Amino acid sequence: MTGFLIYTFSMYDFIFLLGAQGSGKTTIARLLKEKLNSPHIDYDWIRGFHLNKDWSNANETEVKMSFENLIFLLKNYKKHNYKNVIIGGFDEHDIERVLSEFKEDQFIVITLFLTDDDVLKQRVLTEARDSGFRDFERSIKFNKMLKEELKFSHEHKIDNTNQTPKETINQIASMILG
Repeated sequence: MTGFLIYTFSMYDFIFLLGAQGSGKTTIARLLKEKLNSPHIDYDWIRGFHLNKDWSNANETEVKMSFENLIFLLKNYKKHNYKNVIIGGFDEHDIERVLSEFKEDQFIVITLFLTDDDVLKQRVLTEARDSGFRDFERSIKFNKMLKEELKFSHEHKIDNTNQTPKETINQIASMILG
């Protein structure tokens, strides 16, 4: 088979992409979707069906319904044998619930964090962001938790402070593609 490059890579059911708002999750997920030719589901987008731009109308019912919709979508992808489904947009409580729901499945958790709070603040406050989220203090707090405290099964942490999206994608691809 001369002249053919054969790529083999791990086939996860799910790739969970974690990070505080402004950590680069959406950009990385979009690029990873292209690289792996995989579906990408953003929990924030599901919640966005119900919320106004600044999320001031968030409430317990919306959170519950959005989470149920997410679980349904993920189970449906699994049922139809999709692999490497990329999921992001979680807070610290949601990811624990999702991982518990899919603990029997093959998954990897990629956590993006920043080491510079000023860079994270600048990213959160950038008007061009897709999200209307602007609470940089909450983002900094969640970033610190992800970086220092929270630990998940099958987790790999990546410092995304000074990397280009391409560098981050290559680092993730090396974990996934083995």
